[in-house]
Amino acid sequence: MKIGFLLHKSPEHQDSHTVKRLAESFIDLGHEVSIFLMEDGVYNAFINHSAKGLSPGFDKLITKGAKVSLCTFTADIRGLKKENIIEGVEFQSQYDLSRLVSESDRFLSFV
Repeated sequence: MKIGFLLHKSPEHQDSHTVKRLAESFIDLGHEVSIFLMEDGVYNAFINHSAKGLSPGFDKLITKGAKVSLCTFTADIRGLKKENIIEGVEFQSQYDLSRLVSESDRFLSFV
């Protein structure tokens, strides 16, 4: 089954934690997971360029097989560049989001 998520919330919001846990559970059950980040949700793909290189945890989902993408326009107006983003995250458009919605068997929106 294809599961799609739309996440608008920043990393410290409970919804971000919920999406990570749900996505991980769906992957562990063998489902295909795609996550689209918009608005403050794009910060979930941001790398803290400290010595430890911390990220909000979506890199672990990518490693497990989740497809994570973010809204190019939203990232641009927040000043996020590719070098600030976790490896494996794709920059996409609203058109790509509409395709994700139509291609998902289940779509969950956290706005």
